[in-house]
This record gives sequence, C-alpha cells and structure tokens, in this order.
Amino acid sequence: MTPQDLIAEIQAKNSQISQTQILERLTAERTRTGGLLGDETLLRLIAAELGVQVQQATFQISNIISSGRLFAGLYDINVAGRLIAVFPVKTFGNEEKSGKFATLMLGDIDGLLRVVLWNEKAELVEKGELKAGQAVRLLHGYTRNDRYGKTELHLGTKSIIELQSPERTDAYPPLEQFTTKISNLTPNSGNVHLAGVVKSILGKTGFTRSDDSNGVVMRFALRDDSGEVTVVVWNEKVEEFEKLFRESTRFLLVNVRVKEAKNGTVEAHADSNTCISAQ
Repeated sequence: MTPQDLIAEIQAKNSQISQTQILERLTAERTRTGGLLGDETLLRLIAAELGVQVQQATFQISNIISSGRLFAGLYDINVAGRLIAVFPVKTFGNEEKSGKFATLMLGDIDGLLRVVLWNEKAELVEKGELKAGQAVRLLHGYTRNDRYGKTELHLGTKSIIELQSPERTDAYPPLEQFTTKISNLTPNSGNVHLAGVVKSILGKTGFTRSDDSNGVVMRFALRDDSGEVTVVVWNEKVEEFEKLFRESTRFLLVNVRVKEAKNGTVEAHADSNTCISAQ
C-alpha cells in the first residue's frame, strides 16, 4: 500500500481525524525517529495509536539498527552487538498453549537491550550455543514494550541468530562499560549490573517460606577497584553461584537489585531475574 492509501484507510475507519491532522502527526513521527523509518511504517504506527486496523504488511528494514533507536511496534528489525548475559530457558503452558523462552541482554553503542527468544530459538540457549561475550547479529525480529514500558526485541520462527567472528567483538563496548562501580551504589540505585571478585563467603542458611516450602539464601562480599558490597543470593541462584565459584574468579552480575540493609549500608540482591556468569 502507498502512504496515500493508508491515509485514506485511516480516515475511512476514523472519521474524526482529518488528513491535515494525519500529516501533522506524520511530520512529528519523522522528526522523532530521525528519518529511520519510511512513511508507510510511520502511518501504520499512527493507525495503531488511533485504534485503527489497516491492511497488514511486513516492514522491510534491512539495515542494522542500534538499540537506542528502537521503539515498540516495529517488524523485521535487525540489531547487532555483544551478548552481556544469557538467562536460563523457562517454560510456559496451559490447556491452550505451551512453549519455552529465554532472555538475553545485548549491548551495543547505545546501551543494553533485552531480547526474548521463543521456542526453537530458545533451544540455542539450552544447547549452550549462546554465551556471554559473543558478538551476534539478530535478524528479522519485532519490538514490544515490556510491563515497565521499555522496548525489547523478540525473536520467533522467522528470525535468524548469527554468531559473528571473535574479531567482531572489539566493535562493541566491553562488558565492563555496562556495570556500576560499587562505590556509586545507593539505596535508590534500583537494578544495576556489577562486576568484581568474591572476597569472602559470608554464610548460607535455609529458611521456610510462607507456603511451608524451603528456601536458601547466601551472602558473599564482592569487591571491585572502588569498594566492596554484600551480595545476597536467593534460592536457585545459590546453587548456580556455587557451581561457578573459584577463588579469584571475576564475576559479572546482571540485574541485581540494590536495597538498604538493616545497618544502613547497601546490599545487592540476586534472584531469579539475575544472570550470574564467571569471566
């Protein structure tokens, strides 16, 4: 469909908006996206915002796009970067539908992007073919907003994951660029990424949850070149950490939650939403 066809279809299905108003919104979207997307794509996004369903089409955007230029509602999107974290595969299901998914964190020149792999793409994680530190190209994905309103990339049946040569990793920021220095942590830091060496294990204890099931919590001291912080590891992440732990091993903790401890200092909490990897 041509842009003019789309404008006519939007007007036909929403008589309250004029062609002038549509063109004004189109001009605003061109400015917002920096000329990255064509008028057909922008008009489809405008139609979606207005609650108008127009004839569907796949957007052909062949170039690699940096994470900072993405927003929800895009199709056939290609990105590239360094894998910062690879989370374990999870399953879902009910009487109508079941499957599996895995989550990646991709770093590029603009920052971090959450990537969701569905079903057979998630099997690459199960097989150990995707690992933190690899340079990859993720092709033919689509974007959505997560529950917090942040854009993420999804890869399904038609998507392609290409591993790039080890030399290509130098084209992307190092893992450390995405971490926060321990000395900069405050009770208001929220979710952060940390890198450092385990100075000491502070203990492990079991506990009983409110539903009478058993849990386990471990504490250890993590140090970087700026300071030291206590990391609190919960439940299944305890076993994961213990398998990786070696003295003097450098750890990368992606997505830990910073909280104020009872003694007024800060702690970093690692749970099921945290990726722990040894470097």
